[in-house]
Amino acid sequence: QYYINQGLKKFGDDGKDAVDKELRQMLLRDCFTPEFVKDMTASERKRAQSAMMLLAEKQFEKTIKGRLVYQGNGTREWLSREDTASPTALQGAITTTCVIDAHEGRDIMTMDMPNAFIQTYMPEAKEGEDRIYMKITGMMVQILIDMAPEYRKYVVLENGKRII
Repeated sequence: QYYINQGLKKFGDDGKDAVDKELRQMLLRDCFTPEFVKDMTASERKRAQSAMMLLAEKQFEKTIKGRLVYQGNGTREWLSREDTASPTALQGAITTTCVIDAHEGRDIMTMDMPNAFIQTYMPEAKEGEDRIYMKITGMMVQILIDMAPEYRKYVVLENGKRII
């Protein structure tokens, strides 16, 4: 895996296409909504964490995959472990289920749900509840603006760098 700048140097146009594809998916799936910084509380501004774009080469397909992730190392002080953990099935549980299904002669089917966690319903934060903010920084700002020009009005400068 490579951070966006390293990945673009290594993968060139294929890397750029992967970044575009990942950001476009996030937009199409309504994964995030831009907010005006002026409307955020001081605490929300302080807790906002940057997004990271990672690029990796998929081994079997020999394609480049972009992955937008929340750089959550700064959330450790205010989010519990259970609030940050992603539920993952244990390999042993999957194997046991498969053995039982095979023994009982069941037909089974598996599928991959693209961006499964992203497609999960998230209720709106209620008044007084903490909201999690993700900053889009670096070259991803311009890519997002090119895809969704309405994001331009949310761009602000932070330490001389553009962020959404």
